[in-house]
Amino acid sequence: MNAEEMKHKLKDFGILSEEDYFTQAFARNIGLLSAGEQKHLSRSKVAIPGMGGVGGVHLINLVRTGFRVFNLADFDHFEPVNINRQSGARVSSFGRPKLEVMMEEALSINPYLEISPFSSGLTRENVREFLQDVDVVLDGLDFFQFEIRRLLFNTARDMGVPVITAGPLGYSSALLVFMPQGMGFDAYFDVAKEMPEEEKYLCFAMGLAPSPTHISYMDLGRVDLKSGKGPSLGIACQLCSALAVTEAVRIVLGKPGLKPVPDYFQFDPYLKAFRKGRLRAGNRSIRQKLKLWYVKNMLLASAAKSRPAVSQKPPRVVDDMPLEDRHIEYVIRSAVQAPSGDNAQPWKFSSSLEADKASISVFLDSSVDNSFFNVRQVASIISCGAAIENICISSSEAGLKHEVEYYPDQEKDSLVSRISLRRAGKDLPADPLASAVWSRCTNRRPFSKHPVPEWVQEDLLARINDIQGAGLDLLTSRAGIRKMARLVYLADRIRTEHRALHEHFSSMIRFSQNDATDKRDGLPLKNLEAGVAGEVFLRLTKPWPVMNVVNKIGMGRMVAMHSAQGILSSGLVGLVSVSGMGQKDFLLGGRALQRIWLALDYNGLQMQPMTAITLFWLRWLWEGEDSFSLKHRKLLKKVWAGFEKLFPEVDFQGQGLVMLFRAGYGPGIRHRTLRKDMYTFMVDD
Repeated sequence: MNAEEMKHKLKDFGILSEEDYFTQAFARNIGLLSAGEQKHLSRSKVAIPGMGGVGGVHLINLVRTGFRVFNLADFDHFEPVNINRQSGARVSSFGRPKLEVMMEEALSINPYLEISPFSSGLTRENVREFLQDVDVVLDGLDFFQFEIRRLLFNTARDMGVPVITAGPLGYSSALLVFMPQGMGFDAYFDVAKEMPEEEKYLCFAMGLAPSPTHISYMDLGRVDLKSGKGPSLGIACQLCSALAVTEAVRIVLGKPGLKPVPDYFQFDPYLKAFRKGRLRAGNRSIRQKLKLWYVKNMLLASAAKSRPAVSQKPPRVVDDMPLEDRHIEYVIRSAVQAPSGDNAQPWKFSSSLEADKASISVFLDSSVDNSFFNVRQVASIISCGAAIENICISSSEAGLKHEVEYYPDQEKDSLVSRISLRRAGKDLPADPLASAVWSRCTNRRPFSKHPVPEWVQEDLLARINDIQGAGLDLLTSRAGIRKMARLVYLADRIRTEHRALHEHFSSMIRFSQNDATDKRDGLPLKNLEAGVAGEVFLRLTKPWPVMNVVNKIGMGRMVAMHSAQGILSSGLVGLVSVSGMGQKDFLLGGRALQRIWLALDYNGLQMQPMTAITLFWLRWLWEGEDSFSLKHRKLLKKVWAGFEKLFPEVDFQGQGLVMLFRAGYGPGIRHRTLRKDMYTFMVDD
């Protein structure tokens, strides 16, 4: 329905003129605005560059407030990624110009609007025309459109037009108002044209929110200044518009209370925090420069190191499209992202490919981990199970259905699985855990003690329903978690007091970045989150004679205390088990463990496996208690007694214990482990 048709419909409600409509449509504004003020708003012209998450909401709120005359600019089209935050994003609008859709939305509210559209967006060529006779600008440009924003603000200042910018930051909104006679854009943000793009983005963000509340809960690993990506919520976009439109009303009507830059404001409803202040020198102040240095060199640099390397996703196999090498490579690269003990990566792969089907074989590489922990290679078998699960999950992304065989060739002990892949057609949905394959990680930092919600617990249990024999028991009470911390402390004492365990673990630590980058396995020192003192301790105690002396004087127990503290700093402790203790059982256990781990990541929680108790139990059961020293036997008997009480539903003699883990809400990791290239794992079947 076009504007004329809508005007005709208004006659059914007795509205015969624009004045009639104006009086009725905005009657409820009167009392907060006078009739004269309402009329003045309707005659004022507002310019909005950008019809996205913020700009589109600005337009709708301005129209409902009574503004009627607009210059609007946008060149983009709606697509699915816009749904979470953009006012005009609907399935019916996908592929349509944002400007066209939002004009229709606005005219459906008030068919008497006067809109001048700029369908090529805001450009150097049209910026003065866009600002001509405008009373106020509400900035709706994308965060990463820095140079055109800079041009807009500086040109508006030259033409005597106020500009309001409000940025969605996490759940919050930050607000700045630039008046022509006040501090300018370049001076406030301390920017110049020749600066690197990333530096400009950072200056804009820090000037927009000098006291950034959102950093405390935002996953900075999702912020990538180089590629121009970052998280954004529709909640915050709505808040931006509420603040910005309020200031537009204040400016146009000349109401009191205007505080342009260098004053700043940020309201964060998530933290129930309000920040305001004045940056007299803008970003040029010493305090701001220190903040900029810290965010750039500490927070964002750390976030960049923690950002997962995601392989390029191939197009889905649909219709008669043949399977290609890139589909199989993607699936195997995802397998390599699976967890393994001390990041040993104990797997090999082979593949075969035909036009409509493929096969991937997974082999156990028993040569990479012969540690005391890895009794009968069970830890490595669990890791291979996790790799199989990644293959199954990522194959759905490629439009392939899978069938898994376990130990298909009795003459090849190392061949643990063969996965057949076939074209699935258009109706196979991608597994929702697929993105977590790349972001999943071991997080050794302290988590929140905040209880993990029941719906998350139910989700974890549901994820393994279709894995034969897999079980998950969760420990959520604070009393239970405290008891578990004590048991972990006792078990982890053995890790430093047992020579073979200590020497293996030390051999897997990559003490230098060059060593980590060259070998691309093991644990980079920073990944252990030991802190400066802990890193010095690990370096000094690498030789067993030194560690032995440290143990004798009792200092080695600090490592076990650190593990116990990790349990205490968690929202839950979980135990993954399987119904039997055969090799196939532990492969299935690895698949279950991986699904739980991916589901935790998917639900925004952190996770750390706590391997000592379960692997020590298997060695005790299979190799006998004599495989431990007398001293350690005494410790472990205490552990077994307490462990069985905490998990009374588990049959410790008949079920296979796959993994103990801790989980909870918390900060993301700062340093990732590395993986070898896929091709180093490829063998002939």
